[in-house]
Amino acid sequence: MPMVARRVAGLLCAALFVVGCGVPTDEEASAIDLEELPEGLRPGFTPTTSTTPPTPALETYTVFLLNNPPDTERTVVVGVERQLSEAGRLNDVLAALFGQATSADEQAAGFFNTLELFEMNSVTVADDVATVDIASQSPEEIPSADTLRLAAAQLVFTITEWGADGARILLDGAEVSIPTSDDDAEPGTVLRISAYEQFQPDFVATVTTTSLP
Repeated sequence: MPMVARRVAGLLCAALFVVGCGVPTDEEASAIDLEELPEGLRPGFTPTTSTTPPTPALETYTVFLLNNPPDTERTVVVGVERQLSEAGRLNDVLAALFGQATSADEQAAGFFNTLELFEMNSVTVADDVATVDIASQSPEEIPSADTLRLAAAQLVFTITEWGADGARILLDGAEVSIPTSDDDAEPGTVLRISAYEQFQPDFVATVTTTSLP
């Protein structure tokens, strides 16, 4: 077959293949409306990447401050709310008391925080008992018995509210006698709310009467 005839035959075969495969011809092609294209395929589109970190989830926890109500001679504990990480670790909850001032509203209500006088060295939880090691912010000053009693009451109520069964309080790493409502607890004693019942706002002293013979 002559060269020209072979080329014509080849072109005819190619044309038949295109038609058989359904490829549209120029007469069938149509322009696509840009509004119908996805945003990422439109001319001039520039992708953006957000650099804003996600907002950490918070949860409400109760910590205990102190108050001297005008209608009683006792110092009592009062629960206040703090917004903390949802993880709710005890050291995060207690950190809301150490070295942090009460709010203006809390001060106006007469609330105060003895734990501001201390710093927290460590806190661990084992067998449902929290061990908290605290130290005075003024190492040259030894906390008085009254100061330790108030600080211990705040810790015991806050730790119990968090979910532990009791608290063991160390002073600068050492087990010491911790004052309670009625007496001094032996060093290393696990302290519970019952040891500070007089700090509860609704506490009523038990009156014992003796009958005369």
